[in-house]
Amino acid sequence: MSRIGKRLEKFCNPNFKQEIPRDDLESILNHFFPNSWSFGDTRGSHNYRIWHEKFKEYPGKYGNEGMLTIPTSGGKKIKFFYLRMLCEAIKLIKE
Repeated sequence: MSRIGKRLEKFCNPNFKQEIPRDDLESILNHFFPNSWSFGDTRGSHNYRIWHEKFKEYPGKYGNEGMLTIPTSGGKKIKFFYLRMLCEAIKLIKE
C-alpha cells in the first residue's frame, strides 16, 4: 500500500480523532483530486474547495455545483470530522 493509502486508511478509521496539518490534507487532495481543488479562493478564506463530476449526482450533499468544502481550524489544521467527509467523497469517486 502506498504512503498516501496508509495515511488515508489511518484518517478514515472511526477511532482517529486528531486534527491533521494542511500538508497532510493537500497530499491526499493532490493524489485523489488533481487540479480539482483550491484553497482560499476569496480573501480571508481558509477553506478547501474540492469538486468532482460525481459529486453533482448528490446535490443534497455537495450542492448543485458538486463541491465539497472543508474549513481549516485556525488556518492550519483540519478537524477529524471533516476528514470523514473527505473519506466518503473518496469512496464515492472510486466507485
